Amino acid sequence: MKNLYLALFTLLSYSTFSQSDWQQTVNYKIEVQLNDVKHQLDGNIEMEYINNSPNSLDFIMIHLWANAYKNSKTALGKQLYQGGNDLLKYGDDSLKGGVNLIDFKVNGQAVKWEFDENHIDIAKIYLASPLSSGQSIKITTPFQVNIPSGEISRLGHVGQSYQITQWYPKPAVYDKNGWHAMPYLNQGEFYSEYGSYDVKVTLPDNYIVGATGDLQNEDEKKFLEQKSAETKSLVLGSDKKNNDGNDFPPSSATTKTLHYKQTKVHDFAWFADKRYLVLQDEVELPHSKRKVTTYAMFTPRNAYLWKNASEYIKDGTYYYSLWNGDYPYNQVTAVDGTISAGGGMEYPNVTVIGNSNSAEQLEIVIVHEVGHNWFYGILGSNERDHGWMDEGLNTLNEIRYIQTKYPGNERLSDQVMGGKFHFDHLDYHDQADLSYLAIAKFGEDQPIETKSIDFQSLNYGIIMYQKTGLVFHYLKSYLGDEMFDKGMSAYFEKWKFRHPQPEDLQAVLEETSGKKLDWLFNDLIQTTDHIDYKLCKIKTENGSTIVKVKNSGQVNGPIPVTLKSESNNSTTVWFEPGKGKRTQTVPGEFNQGRIDPTNHVPKVNRSNNTIKSKGLFKKIEPLAFEFLIGDNEPAKSNLFWLPMIGFNKGDKFMIGPAVHNMAVTNNPFQFYVAPMYSVGRQMVSGIADFHITFLPAKLVKQTKLGLGIRSFKLDDIARGNKDFYTALSPYLIMKLGNRLRNKPWDHELAFKGLFRQDEPIGAANQQSYGGYGNYTSGYAAKDHEWETKFRADFHRNEELNTNATRAMLTSTYRFRYLKNDMKKWVQIRGFFGQVLDIKNANATNGLNSLALSGASGAQDLFFDDLFFNRSTSPAAEYTQRSGNMGGFNSTSSFGNSNDWMATASLLIDVPLKVPGLAAFVDYGVFSTGPTTESVYNLGLAFHIRKVMFLSFPIVMSNNLESSFSSADYLKRIRLTFNLNIATYPPKIKTLF
Repeated sequence: MKNLYLALFTLLSYSTFSQSDWQQTVNYKIEVQLNDVKHQLDGNIEMEYINNSPNSLDFIMIHLWANAYKNSKTALGKQLYQGGNDLLKYGDDSLKGGVNLIDFKVNGQAVKWEFDENHIDIAKIYLASPLSSGQSIKITTPFQVNIPSGEISRLGHVGQSYQITQWYPKPAVYDKNGWHAMPYLNQGEFYSEYGSYDVKVTLPDNYIVGATGDLQNEDEKKFLEQKSAETKSLVLGSDKKNNDGNDFPPSSATTKTLHYKQTKVHDFAWFADKRYLVLQDEVELPHSKRKVTTYAMFTPRNAYLWKNASEYIKDGTYYYSLWNGDYPYNQVTAVDGTISAGGGMEYPNVTVIGNSNSAEQLEIVIVHEVGHNWFYGILGSNERDHGWMDEGLNTLNEIRYIQTKYPGNERLSDQVMGGKFHFDHLDYHDQADLSYLAIAKFGEDQPIETKSIDFQSLNYGIIMYQKTGLVFHYLKSYLGDEMFDKGMSAYFEKWKFRHPQPEDLQAVLEETSGKKLDWLFNDLIQTTDHIDYKLCKIKTENGSTIVKVKNSGQVNGPIPVTLKSESNNSTTVWFEPGKGKRTQTVPGEFNQGRIDPTNHVPKVNRSNNTIKSKGLFKKIEPLAFEFLIGDNEPAKSNLFWLPMIGFNKGDKFMIGPAVHNMAVTNNPFQFYVAPMYSVGRQMVSGIADFHITFLPAKLVKQTKLGLGIRSFKLDDIARGNKDFYTALSPYLIMKLGNRLRNKPWDHELAFKGLFRQDEPIGAANQQSYGGYGNYTSGYAAKDHEWETKFRADFHRNEELNTNATRAMLTSTYRFRYLKNDMKKWVQIRGFFGQVLDIKNANATNGLNSLALSGASGAQDLFFDDLFFNRSTSPAAEYTQRSGNMGGFNSTSSFGNSNDWMATASLLIDVPLKVPGLAAFVDYGVFSTGPTTESVYNLGLAFHIRKVMFLSFPIVMSNNLESSFSSADYLKRIRLTFNLNIATYPPKIKTLF
């Protein structure tokens, strides 16, 4: 299925030709007044729509994006709710917004118009007569915007601080592919037509405004210059947060009308606050030497962070101009604002910046958002379909900015990573590299060329932003800075103020570089294929060095190899794109080679990067021991250690070291070994795991093939130090699914085997073996979750001559029933199990049976869980159960079946402010052979989902009640404690 999707995706991509030379033009005249008591805008708009297309138009599609804030049924409302923001669904009406009083006229005549049947933030205007190619019309309407809370998305207010974005009616883009009418979304940005703006904003005259366009009011310009002079004297020496002056002053009784004009932009935004301090400066552009005015506007509380904001704006404008092309406008502004949709948001000429924790973080966000003037503003790609052309290319420049301004930039790395876990050697590029590799090695990455709406939220940031930045950094390393800058400058000049497509960028870069770049645009951007080269050979002869590499990955991209001699001389050679093995002969004698030592290539496996010409261990890097965890450092084989402690009733207290190689970016082969000295056993107990990970193939996101080992004392009976078990568990786990779509489904197929050796004193050694297959499918949405699991297993004990084959099906559904409290849920669980075959059932005392309350330690035949007491009998005096199988929320020695069992359970969070308090009801029917028993119980429980469950049964059926003596209430309490969360590998996803 994945191959089919990819084939169709590729076919569609290549059936779409480059954007034609024409594009529509929309020129705006807007007059609007702010009512800061009602948080309302009242305005009128005139739009000159010029049809530059070769087609006649019968209708015009219009965005009314302020309507996205009306209720939870809008596309924005649904997206926010799924992501955890439920203000549009359950918030007070005063928090919501929308646009009213729309009355469209075309050339002064009333026309028919209607809302889209699915989206109230899209409208369709029917034209009385077709708009022919080359003709224009004037569309007018009054409009009124109720400004929503700034907690919802990008348009909004926080008190009397206003972020006025996507606020006016605007035509959708019409291009060679037709209309691009799209609902407003938080995840997924914009696509709009270029034109000119003539905007007048009326508001109380003590507001300070940052906006798109050139300010036309000379008196306001002088006011901002005066405000800047005052601010400079105030913020000098500011080094901490100051809340003085951060309250909103009363609004002036008089108003002012600010007039802005701008050409060749596709949007207009403005931000207003009565508290703003202002820093005004200017930057000289590197090519034209033209000077551009910069403004930083911020609240007194954040002055200590923003005191150097002019520097950040100027440097960002300068470097982006240097690398891509000079900034074409007269001013660039950054404002301090509250924004719920991320750390910052860009608009032509002006950007809004959210709260920052440090000056370093503020600089990064300002530079990134100012950079969007190029990638979104000047180069107006379709962000909804090709968001990487905006966010990813901007991230490349952001990384380059930090590396250029702060060579060796560990300072910024330390700020972001906290200087912990041995990450202090990383630079800013490496942080993006770690993010991408971590998610790719879990098999959860998606193609860069994924529509914004189809991205998982984590991938939206890591893949669209970070991975795109990495692959273009890779291209820059391959082409060299000079050639890369030539290509990006040519792209800028050819496509500025237009709507370039991916194929347009590829065509320009190929033309300027003279190289085919399908390996990047087809493979790295359109698929999740991975780069993986390994060094096969390095050999010196006749004064030269022969180097052989092998492409072990799925991408036929170029690869750099750095060669080093015994005298520490070095050279770097590039192997051009290609398949299989390739060889180069390099002048000079070099005894060591390393693929990409600077990590400029986003290579998924870096454990095969090094080779030496001589020695016994030519491909082994020097060992480096570090505490706890870190990253896979270049030229090192990292091993990590940490102290381990443990306890169970047999081993008593245990202590020892754990050694592993599981870094933040894992190698394909991983291991974890934790031997611990057992006080109770007076020997070594512990756990170990070894596994190899295979990355995606077809519909498999990730495959793990491994071996788990556990050895502990059998129980707490004093029989000498030989009384222990050793269990070997080979396993295969496959995460299934299609990553091309953002769906809440999760699938897993797992197989686990077992060989167990018991060594009790006074009895023959016992051996058992078996295995199971387990399939899990489910989804997790905002208000409800569902999971179904099927398992079939076989277990045999040779000494007791017993065996059993079982099949089990469990389905669990959870939903929220208190809409104002995300922690109040109802859970419904059903189970059916069938023993398909059993031999000598009585010899095992119920260990192979279906258990009403879930497996005890002795019944956990395949060592899926850790227990405080892995007793030899399920009737022993303890209450710990795994909560699988029948899943009754109490425990009992009664309720095992060697035939079949069906149960149903209801768990309801109690609507009180008591965390984890729930009521439960259970009902079950099972066969004991000659008879069929029905049982029930109900009671209260405390639980932490997937971690701990503690039940207190109150009412039981007679047959369940009579299985206990009156003094045995403590035995009825079920404790389920998931100790696997503290071990590696994580528990295979099964609850049976």
